[in-house]
Amino acid sequence: MRIIIVEDEPLTRASLVAFFAKDGHWVRPASCVASCRAALSQEPADIVLLDIGLPGEDGISYARELRASAACGVIMVSREDEVATRIAALDAGADDYVTKPIDFDELAARVRSVVRRRASARRTRLAIGHLTLDLDARTVAADGVPVTLSRGEFDLLCKLAEADGKIVSREALSAVVSRGEGDLRSVDALVSRLRRKLGSPDGEIMIATAPGFGYRLAAPVREAG
Repeated sequence: MRIIIVEDEPLTRASLVAFFAKDGHWVRPASCVASCRAALSQEPADIVLLDIGLPGEDGISYARELRASAACGVIMVSREDEVATRIAALDAGADDYVTKPIDFDELAARVRSVVRRRASARRTRLAIGHLTLDLDARTVAADGVPVTLSRGEFDLLCKLAEADGKIVSREALSAVVSRGEGDLRSVDALVSRLRRKLGSPDGEIMIATAPGFGYRLAAPVREAG
């Protein structure tokens, strides 16, 4: 399991990292929202443990951003125990809420529960316009005809499908297709190739450009039958 721990208190952060790492999980510490963004740009996570009272941006606003742009689970871990704060965090997109002081075994159980729930709810076959995308088999078909894509092309299409019509920045797409080591021109080249390969029966562009920012899918994403 890939876990990012966003906690500005050094001792708590180190304790959480040590606890989850000893069970063999991939764990990345972050002291603020900016550090978490940087970690996610290099490697996706299964779950983010997110404090609320962080320097700079607060955890609740970042939970809202994560829910809109990432596929990971989010558990808020905070000293704040007011009902209104819990409601605000859950409404922002958090999957669960745990108060400090932390019972580490309970937190681990909640992490497992969130990951199981999200895995069971995950759509594996998607319909995007005239396309059918199978995430597990890593295949794409256009009107039932298989389309051969490179790894980078498939990963880029999956990232756009995950965003479900929302704009994805070229930087975020670059991190996905190059594991953080590519340039933005490679993203543009992949998009150009995808447009040629995927096409559309009525000539509509499947991948739309958001000038100066990135790309989005022009067709809605739904579960395929």
